[in-house]
Amino acid sequence: MKVSITTPVWGCSTDNLIALAKMAEDAGIYAILSPEVPPYSGLANANLMANHTSETLVGTWIANIYLRHPVLCAAESMTIQEFSNDRLLLGLGVSHKPVNSRLGIDMGDPIDTMKNYVNSIRSYVDGSSEQISLKRKINQFPIFIAGLTENTAELAGEVADGLMPYLASTDHLKRLSDSAKKGREKSELKSDFCLTAGLPSFISDDEDTAVQSAIKGLSGYARLPFYQRVLDLSGYGDIVSKIKEGENPAECLTPELVKDLALVGSVSSCKETLNRFIEAGADMPIITPNAVGKQSPLEVMQNIIDVINS
Repeated sequence: MKVSITTPVWGCSTDNLIALAKMAEDAGIYAILSPEVPPYSGLANANLMANHTSETLVGTWIANIYLRHPVLCAAESMTIQEFSNDRLLLGLGVSHKPVNSRLGIDMGDPIDTMKNYVNSIRSYVDGSSEQISLKRKINQFPIFIAGLTENTAELAGEVADGLMPYLASTDHLKRLSDSAKKGREKSELKSDFCLTAGLPSFISDDEDTAVQSAIKGLSGYARLPFYQRVLDLSGYGDIVSKIKEGENPAECLTPELVKDLALVGSVSSCKETLNRFIEAGADMPIITPNAVGKQSPLEVMQNIIDVINS
């Protein structure tokens, strides 16, 4: 079972990154991936974790394509791929308009931009680019696209090796899978396609506290338009409508919603949720860590490992 994990979304110390990577490898985790929320660089974190592992895949979940020219992204990725002995998994995304706007970034058409970006990286790595030659013989690394909608899933099927949705229900995950297959039918890629499922985790035997931590932890995402859309597509349009009307997301999200879309509660109940997403078609669940109460990053990681290995 290819279950993967991410490091904390809001970053942690380099010592913690190293410790988490070692824990992941010792537990046989398939991949450990780094989010990218400045001042933390997903690729820099992946490089650091590659230095302290030998078998577990390392990578990004996800790197913002608007923050790097594709030739630089390709060059950095090739270095990690070479040093890690072909263990890089490159997850790319467009981030969010409110985030990019604060940085003065005009996103243009995200679908077209992503398609061109992925194709550019491939051409730099395989040497087919007419723009520039990086002159490095590196094995192609898998490229995943972060996506929440059927249009993005179809694009991923066409140009990428996998799709990285987040906060998608099992029903919506199945629709994304169908769209990705549609894109694959017109793709020239011969690699197997991997459908992931991003699953935030709030693991504790104190279920009430875990639920409240989940509601608090996911309320920030519910303010972002892209995540509002996936919540709507996942069957929670009534809650999204309340948030858009000005209600506090922390007062709108329900225990039913967080238990449906995240790993919440005891190890055994979280394992049941994990299995539900695997049965719905997730080839590689990606578990994101969140503390319940005063849990440390290493305690949170151990809880996730307990869920995976239970």
